[in-house]
Amino acid sequence: MSASQRNKGASAERELFKLLGDQLGIAVARNFDQTWKGGADSLSVQGWAIECKRCEALSLASWWSQATRQAERTQRKPILFYRQSRRPWKAVVDLHHVLPGTFPAPGNLAEIALDTACQIIRESLP
Repeated sequence: MSASQRNKGASAERELFKLLGDQLGIAVARNFDQTWKGGADSLSVQGWAIECKRCEALSLASWWSQATRQAERTQRKPILFYRQSRRPWKAVVDLHHVLPGTFPAPGNLAEIALDTACQIIRESLP
């Protein structure tokens, strides 16, 4: 990965985590261990493993697979946020983690707006 790609990713994380922090009312920080140990981009939101992507060419299947693997390591629910240039942030969640009574098995993904993702996260917090 080039330095410009790393900088773009870090900038995207800071942008997203500021938005999440403002909407959730908590500090959302970058997971600096992700570079050396692998793992989610942030573990600051209780119960969630946050993966952040800022890319023009979408690769949702592989990004979701990565988010799921990282969440399993920490026994958290995966959530993937992504954004293309001049477009709003979107999120991908598995409805199994949101409505387990209705969706008893994983595999039903939903693409939602940032505001909706924040509402789901808020509802899940103790």
